[in-house]
Amino acid sequence: MRIKDIIDIPSEKLSSGFSAALRICKKIKGSANSDDVIDFSCAKFVTPTFIMPLLVYIKKADKCVSIEHTEGYLNSICFNSLGVQSGSMRKSEFAAYLEQFSTKRYIPLISFPATNDRLEDKNEIMSVIESMIVKQAGLGQNIVSGIKYMLGEIVDNISEHSKSECGYIIAQCYPTSKYIDICIGDTGITLLGSYEGIPNCEITSDGEAMRAANSGISTKNLPDAENRGYGISTTRKMLVEGMGGQYMMVSGDTVYVNTKSGSGYFELPDGMRFEGTIVALRIPYWNENFRYINYIE
Repeated sequence: MRIKDIIDIPSEKLSSGFSAALRICKKIKGSANSDDVIDFSCAKFVTPTFIMPLLVYIKKADKCVSIEHTEGYLNSICFNSLGVQSGSMRKSEFAAYLEQFSTKRYIPLISFPATNDRLEDKNEIMSVIESMIVKQAGLGQNIVSGIKYMLGEIVDNISEHSKSECGYIIAQCYPTSKYIDICIGDTGITLLGSYEGIPNCEITSDGEAMRAANSGISTKNLPDAENRGYGISTTRKMLVEGMGGQYMMVSGDTVYVNTKSGSGYFELPDGMRFEGTIVALRIPYWNENFRYINYIE
């Protein structure tokens, strides 16, 4: 099956990119073919929240899904190769590679190691990525501290809970509107899978797992899950309440969206699932009064 959608994602809502990706993923799921092709010749504007869910779905699909006509921006962000393999580079080599993006407004799709035996490599790679995001946007120190905390918590959760060999990150800066979209994902065991490994845990659905992870309270009496719930909950509050940003998480069949206008949990239609976890952050960087320390308990 050849999928050739017109893709022109409005940037007002963080979740708009996910909605566009979901439409394509539903077509892949509904196709009876063993090989599908996504044709991007009609792609006009894409966002990190379009790229990451599509990547996770393609990686975990039970069929061959290839992509064509990724000329222009999609090639620039390395989507044609499904990401830069930073884990196979020396730190100096990766830093030199990323330097070419110092005058750009985006970080390409990057794969980073997530296994416990490569924690030092992961931390070094993330340090280079964080520094480039700061450089591109010219961020103030108060925002830098918040971003480093949030990215650290999300990426550490991948290593500690997902059982995924690698994670992925992509970012786009919007200087006119003064915000950055960052999307991080993995192809691991999902939130539910991480809770199911805890003895006597009564969480049995993706929806329950999503609520537990984002509440910071529902993991009470589950010591092994406590770190996940606490870190995610703090990140969400810091972003939405402290910075006035937007937050989205996708795992299994459930989506959670939190903005200053409200929040909600949504079950995906038609049996759709994402076998992994995706976290998307829209980070405004104009707020000089933000202090990340106010959100660390």
